[in-house]
Amino acid sequence: MMEDTKSDFTMIFRQLSEVPAQQLHNRNFTQMWALEDLSSHKLFSDWLNKYLLRLSRQQNNSDLDRQHRMKNVNPRYVLRNWMAESSISKAEMNDFSEVELLYHILSFPFVTQETAEGAGYAARPPLWAKRLKVSCSS
Repeated sequence: MMEDTKSDFTMIFRQLSEVPAQQLHNRNFTQMWALEDLSSHKLFSDWLNKYLLRLSRQQNNSDLDRQHRMKNVNPRYVLRNWMAESSISKAEMNDFSEVELLYHILSFPFVTQETAEGAGYAARPPLWAKRLKVSCSS
């Protein structure tokens, strides 16, 4: 489903770790862009029902425990092409502020950080990023 919808794999897993089970039951993904993208797939409803059934069968496991465990293995921030491009462009003009910001944020990728949220590092990529072409040597 993620491949078919060209969903962001990293953010799907992170948003699954952040969403309470009740919100999954309600199918409320308005603040979760990656899950919202995935929910457009024709098989999403079937998958979600199976996932919720699995969660309900996990006794001795609260929803908060599940979220905590998942957040510890699913990063909120990863280096994206558009982030690298933006920081490189600034660095070429002798402004290393974004390089330093990325270094700090990516040092703690599992922790939600106000500065990272403000910079949009967990948001949908900006429209200009669609034109980026990156090679293996980048």
